[in-house]
Order: sequence, then C-alpha cells, then structure tokens
Amino acid sequence: MDIHFVSTLTPEDEDRYAPMVLAAVKAILEPMPISYAVRVVTANGLAVQHTKSDEAEDVPAPTGSRRTGPRLVSPAVSRSSA
Repeated sequence: MDIHFVSTLTPEDEDRYAPMVLAAVKAILEPMPISYAVRVVTANGLAVQHTKSDEAEDVPAPTGSRRTGPRLVSPAVSRSSA
C-alpha cells in the first residue's frame, strides 16, 4: 500500500505536523499483527519514519534526510558534445 497525502500546509507547518501524523498512523497500525514501514517526508525534505517487524522496533530517520523514492519532476539532464 502506498499512500500520498497532499495538503495546503506551509512547508514549515508540514515540518511541525509530520511527527503528529506519524504518531496517528502508528497508533492505528501498531495493534495489527503485521510488519510495516511508515515514512512521512515534508516539502522541506524532513523525514520521520517508524517500522514494525519481528526483529526491529523504531528506526529513526537521519535529521534532514531526503526522499529517495521516485521524483515527480525529473532533474535537468546535461548533454556534453563529443
């Protein structure tokens, strides 16, 4: 399952609310007998995440980590002449 959430929050508000969104989703999923990973990435690139499996509990994301998934806008490609 891949869920995308779009809002009208400012990037600064996204940074402030991201941990609360993660906590709410964690509260829903934690009682379920499943393994999962939840990652919230803000417009500023702040990432907070939580995983649950048989072996691991919380896996904190490095502060200021960047999104590694697919990009909505592809980067400029430079072509050099041979």
